[in-house]
Amino acid sequence: QILALQFGRFYWKETPDSQDHTGVKCKVMKPVAFNGELDIYEFCSAKVQKVLKKSRDKALKEEEDRVTAKLMGAAKSGADADGGNDEKMGDNDESEKKDASMAMDEEGAGDDDDDLKAALAMSMTAAPTEDDTSDSEDVMVGPGLPKEFQGKYELFAVVTHKGRDADGGHYMGWVKAEEQGEGSKIADTEEDNADWFVFDDDEVSPCKTEDVLKLKGGGDWHMSYLNFYRAKK
Repeated sequence: QILALQFGRFYWKETPDSQDHTGVKCKVMKPVAFNGELDIYEFCSAKVQKVLKKSRDKALKEEEDRVTAKLMGAAKSGADADGGNDEKMGDNDESEKKDASMAMDEEGAGDDDDDLKAALAMSMTAAPTEDDTSDSEDVMVGPGLPKEFQGKYELFAVVTHKGRDADGGHYMGWVKAEEQGEGSKIADTEEDNADWFVFDDDEVSPCKTEDVLKLKGGGDWHMSYLNFYRAKK
């Protein structure tokens, strides 16, 4: 359920030209950006990907259905507003269409039955495809993961280090709030700008996701050293 990601911020540098040749500890100041969501799909085996794909496809379809239903509702509202004026004309047109449709149905009924029988026979004898995931039900993606896990994790905690010295500096903790206020998005993105708290020794201050995503390093400001992600439900 939890992934801990450690950035390689410290390393041992050999000093062959020094008097004692012991080397020296150094800190990597290079900026390393990270996101509020971590998708591990591409790092999984093909078998696990098949399991994750079922949940991802299902979630995508549900979202498409939600958008379609919303659009149809808007269209229906507009049609109802204009429907009163055209009701009589619509009844006549509908009657003519119904008569024509019944005539066509009677003519093509036999052909439709034959087509349905042929399609049913084909589906019963079709060979399994690569997308068949009937054997994926028993695959254990990971202990404690949500039933319809899609392979996505959300960032919920960060440990940062401030300072240029590997033997010194200051560590701080950043934690995502369990209770969130009014939702908002980070400018020019679709990422939620959630509420966080930063712990500086005994001082606790509020902050936002956009502040946490700036902890990528590259200078004297706090830089991410440990990132903690949890499975998205």
